[in-house]
Amino acid sequence: MLKKIGVTTAVIALGLSALTGCSSGKLSTEETCTWLTDKAKELSLAETTDSAVQDMLTGDGDSFKAKMAEITAFLQEASDKTEDEKLAEALQASIDQNNQMIELMTDNDLTLMEKSSKVQGLRTAEDSKTMDYVNTACPSLAELGQ
Repeated sequence: MLKKIGVTTAVIALGLSALTGCSSGKLSTEETCTWLTDKAKELSLAETTDSAVQDMLTGDGDSFKAKMAEITAFLQEASDKTEDEKLAEALQASIDQNNQMIELMTDNDLTLMEKSSKVQGLRTAEDSKTMDYVNTACPSLAELGQ
């Protein structure tokens, strides 16, 4: 009788594990992409990005920095949520590049042309390859202009 209860308990535990995903609480690649897409829409990320660029062009560095920090936080949350190590690495590369860009774009000692030139030089071929995985893994994000 105890053996039967033990087997039943194991089957129930296995079933619950399958329903809730992996025990680590991390999202699969597909789940992460769905989360990214849904959250990007919820946050109006494309509009936030456009607005941040406009802020930067008009000299409102504080607003630019705040909006870009929101985007960076979004990427960090996704990186923390995913079990896909390659996707987490790609998101981290994007975060690193965003942070470098924020620093450059809010540097008051540089002209807009100098800032633009330096930002273009941030992305290495290796970074591009790493960050391109986000679009490969989550093609629906490309549709959002991300």
